[in-house]
Amino acid sequence: MPKTSNKRYNLVLPQPLFDELQAIADERHTTVLEVLKQFIRLGLLISKAEKSPDVAVILREGDRDRDLMLI
Repeated sequence: MPKTSNKRYNLVLPQPLFDELQAIADERHTTVLEVLKQFIRLGLLISKAEKSPDVAVILREGDRDRDLMLI
């Protein structure tokens, strides 16, 4: 049997969280799966960045800045 480079992971989400993801997917004309993949990529990028002491991830909302950190 050939090995696949894809991994399958079953994920159970509370309905309100899924509804938020579905709304984002609808706005972007894509699927919930694609939104989750994009969020994971962003999370991996932030996780990698926060390992460097000279890197900060900042979210700017209007005139207010917030540092982002994964816990």
